[in-house]
Amino acid sequence: MTTVVNRAEAAERAVQERIARLEHELGDLDDPGNPLGADHFLAADGRQRLLPAAERLLDEFGLNAEFVPCELGGRLDRQDVLARVLRAVFRRDAALGLGYGMTSYLAAVTVWADGTGQQRRETAELLLSGGRMACAYPEPVPGNDFLHNRLTASRESGGYRLDGRKEALNNAVRVDSLVVFAHTPEAGEDAQTAFLLPGPGAAGPGVSLLPRRRTSGIRGCVVQGLELTGHRLGADRLLGPEGGGAPIAERAFPVTRSTGTSMALGCADTALRTTVAFARAHRSRSRASLSSARTRSALVDAFTDLLVCDCLALVATRAVHLLPRESRTLSAVVKYLLPTILTEMVYDLSIVLGSESYATTGSYGLFQKAARDLPMIGLGSAGTAASRSAIVEHLLRTPELGDPDGTGEAEVYARLFSPHDPDLPPVRPEELTLLADGDTLLSSLPATVRRARGARGEFAGSLGEAADALATELRLLREDCARVAARPAGRDLSPRVYALADRYALIAAGAACLGVWRHGTGLLAEPAWAAMALVRIVGRLDRTAVRAPEPGTEHLLTEVLDRFDDARSYDLYATPIGR
Repeated sequence: MTTVVNRAEAAERAVQERIARLEHELGDLDDPGNPLGADHFLAADGRQRLLPAAERLLDEFGLNAEFVPCELGGRLDRQDVLARVLRAVFRRDAALGLGYGMTSYLAAVTVWADGTGQQRRETAELLLSGGRMACAYPEPVPGNDFLHNRLTASRESGGYRLDGRKEALNNAVRVDSLVVFAHTPEAGEDAQTAFLLPGPGAAGPGVSLLPRRRTSGIRGCVVQGLELTGHRLGADRLLGPEGGGAPIAERAFPVTRSTGTSMALGCADTALRTTVAFARAHRSRSRASLSSARTRSALVDAFTDLLVCDCLALVATRAVHLLPRESRTLSAVVKYLLPTILTEMVYDLSIVLGSESYATTGSYGLFQKAARDLPMIGLGSAGTAASRSAIVEHLLRTPELGDPDGTGEAEVYARLFSPHDPDLPPVRPEELTLLADGDTLLSSLPATVRRARGARGEFAGSLGEAADALATELRLLREDCARVAARPAGRDLSPRVYALADRYALIAAGAACLGVWRHGTGLLAEPAWAAMALVRIVGRLDRTAVRAPEPGTEHLLTEVLDRFDDARSYDLYATPIGR
């Protein structure tokens, strides 16, 4: 046992050291002498480009190695660690996190899942040498109007002819390799086939880029359309079998939905940190100062929301390893719920900043940038609408929603909820498209509710009350799902079924928070934050169910201010930043 613990501690230290090195090299955002400080990122955003100095630093750090599996020479072995590392980048600039990093990873995931040995090796070599990738994913139904278009691949002697266009593709002008999904009529009416191509600059005739599209957020990302006109390619460019594109995308979505959204918590962290700085700078008689109850509540609510989001993100990224059959639903919950919570969080914080929330330069300019960037994380081919539909499918297929008695495996729960546990099996892509045979997250709820009822300390009563309210919401959801599943054959679903998806997502978030509380250490093992988190969640389900404990705001405000003074992140890890 001691050997296992020592190995786990060593693995976590290595992760922390890697993050610390990246944070140190990026430096302090508030330092006017830092070439990677806030003013420089804001100026680059105003010019609608990524900051060149930041890109050079990420080249030197070898950020692309985070996207390459260890067995291929990279550093990727856990999805939750990948998200933690990239939060350092998103904290400075979401456009840099997407344009430099996540865009390449979105493409590489498909190669790791279904590429041949040679394709995997070549892709690893490309990324490890500093190359970039992009992916034109197919559009699920219901999809996203921002990307409503498709490509078509027709068989020809020795290969295929590609035609069509994708209206919005990030970073296409700069990539060295491109993954595209094209409709292949000969393989079936709705068949999609994936291809691995050179970047547009080296692809040859019949490939052109459309004019750049301006976006309200992530302005540094170069979003362009891609048009293919009679572009010919050999059969060796197939990624996976002909007609096998849809399963490839389905295997990628659980990974990209959960990991990419988790990275974006770094952007929300900056919004909260900027607001704390603003409140600290105001005199006690100002309504924006820390002496204002409204300001204190806004800061604590935002911190609580970040912890809620990170609990859910942790579970979803770990489920890719531990519960691959359930990861499709959990990743959909993350992609659906987190953008909503974070966007509302930023709006509430903007009330504290008042007119300064519109500043595009100066001390508070990063807030307005974060407010523009965060809503963009809900877009994409696996965006909010598609994610909500995936949740509905789960509810109709599994209306019982887990084990009512909570007799699941304790070992799985511990690994699912422990933020620092490195003991995860490799990702098994072939299982990511298999149907779930249960709901492990909600099955954990009865046991954690019982534990919450027996908690001790000042906030124990509030935690137990909120946990009971969450259990009641789960019981009501089970009953409603059972009624929907038992509807007469042939009867169409009511649009109200989507309200069940909303409720499921919030209950899943509550179960994640209770699980992290039960298996956490330090602050995470205290009832205070868990009680406040559950009150926030249950309040979205039923405003009259529970009330926040009166001392809770002051208790968590101390943590908010301590992390601000010590320059530590506002997530589960309290990571030292920018020093």
